[in-house]
Amino acid sequence: MADLDTPIIPSATSIVIHSGNIISWNRMKRQTTRSPSDELKNSLVATLNSWSKNVNRENAKNSQNVECFDSKFITKIPSEERDSLKLTVKLFLNNVDPELVRQAFERVCTELDVTKIDLLLLAMPERPFEEDLNIEHFKPVWEALETMTDEGKIESLGVGDMDVHMLQELHEWAKIKPSINQVNLQGCCRMPPELIEYAKEHEIQLLTHSDPKEILSPKVFRDVMTDTCHPEDGMNWYPSWTVRYSALVKCRGIIKLKGYIARAQRLGQQEMF
Repeated sequence: MADLDTPIIPSATSIVIHSGNIISWNRMKRQTTRSPSDELKNSLVATLNSWSKNVNRENAKNSQNVECFDSKFITKIPSEERDSLKLTVKLFLNNVDPELVRQAFERVCTELDVTKIDLLLLAMPERPFEEDLNIEHFKPVWEALETMTDEGKIESLGVGDMDVHMLQELHEWAKIKPSINQVNLQGCCRMPPELIEYAKEHEIQLLTHSDPKEILSPKVFRDVMTDTCHPEDGMNWYPSWTVRYSALVKCRGIIKLKGYIARAQRLGQQEMF
């Protein structure tokens, strides 16, 4: 835990944490068996530890919108290298809100100095509004992604953990069809045959992944803030979205960039009940 007598960000109502390029972190390279959620948590902890040691405390204590990063790990994509890289972004939403989709997209583009994402993979919350996830939750979010695709900002779209029935519903409804469905095989040894058949028939690529249903819970985020800053700095935070980005050198399969960006909001007591 950080050795601090007073909170660093007592006035903060929103926070964005950007790990920068974790490929450059020696501490991350040594951790070869980490899970995606552990990798994310370690990235946030390391970033906040570095930020809290160097931040101007007088400015931070009055800031409502806080941005945390370590400048030595922030890596932009040079324009002359952009065409040689495939930029993939997986967006983990904690809330079903099209504005969060646009917000996350713009943040990635700003941080990496790009104007387009080659592949955006959408991971929806498991129980939005305390309801079982269904196609109606997808529609406003997917429409926002379709708009950005029409504008030339995204090349292709993918989804995660859709069973064959929901995938069929989305495919039949959507103007721009998903090109990928990521499937988590934890707890089973193979993909359902009916999903394989439907994906093949509609040219949807099935890929496996190991991401948990909720990659960053409110509790984990608050614990990270408490342990790296001050106990009061960890109160009442709710993650809005998390992004994992990676840039692969085309035709070589080498990961040049990989990082996380997370945004959270702090809600007052009157907003929590």
